[in-house]
Amino acid sequence: MAAQYIYADMAVQHAVSKSKTLLNRLNLTPRFWLAHASASQIAAYVCLGRVFDTKSRYNIDALIDSFESNLALFSREALAARKREGQAEEPGWLQAHLVKSHYPTEEDVVRLRSKVAEYRAVYDRAIKPARHKYIAHREKEDHAEVEALFAGGKVKELCRLVTFLYALHNALWEQYHNGKKSVLRPLRYSVKAIYNSKKQSSAPHEALIADVKKLMHLMENATPNSALHADGHEKPGRR
Repeated sequence: MAAQYIYADMAVQHAVSKSKTLLNRLNLTPRFWLAHASASQIAAYVCLGRVFDTKSRYNIDALIDSFESNLALFSREALAARKREGQAEEPGWLQAHLVKSHYPTEEDVVRLRSKVAEYRAVYDRAIKPARHKYIAHREKEDHAEVEALFAGGKVKELCRLVTFLYALHNALWEQYHNGKKSVLRPLRYSVKAIYNSKKQSSAPHEALIADVKKLMHLMENATPNSALHADGHEKPGRR
C-alpha cells in the first residue's frame, strides 16, 4: 500500500508537468488535489512506520523472524507436497523441479536481514522524523522545522524504499511456491520512466501509475461541454 500511496501523488504531478491543458483543468478544483497530495503522503508515511518501526506489531522484522522459524516449510518435502496439490501421484516434471530448486538456510535469513537493515537506515533518516514528530504527534509546528523534518531524504530513496518491500514480498512468495532463491530483483521505480512507458507491469506501483495515466488522459481529453468553469459551475449548453 505504501507504494500505491506514494505513486498516486507523484504520477499526478508528473502528468501535470507534461500538459498545460491538464494543469489548467486540475486547477479548477485545487482544494481536492491539494488534499489528495497531502492524504497520499501522510498515508504512505504511516504505512512505512508500521512496517519499519520496531515497536509495530506489523514490522518487517516479524516477517523475517517468521521466515527463520519456519524454514521447514521451505524444505524439499514441503515444496513437493505443495506442488502435488493434494494429488496422490506426483506430476512427471516434479523431481526435475525439486532438483533445481533452492532450499533456504540461515545464510538466506542473514542475507535478507542485512537488506532490511540497509533500508531501515533509509527509513530512520528520511521518514521516521516526519512520521513521529509531525504526522503522529505534532511535536513540531514551526514551518521551517516541519520542512526540515521532511527534508531528510530524497524522492529517489523513498521510491526505492517502497519498491524494496514489494521485491521482498515477491522473493519470499517465489521461494515458498516455486523453490526459487529469495533474490531481491531490482524493480523500476522512476515515475517518469514508468509513466512514459507504453506498458506498465502488475506491480502495485506500476499498476497505480497505469490507473492515474488513464484518469489523466480522460481529464485532458474531456469535451469542452463537460468541462467546468473556474467557479465550479458547468458551462451552459443546449438542453
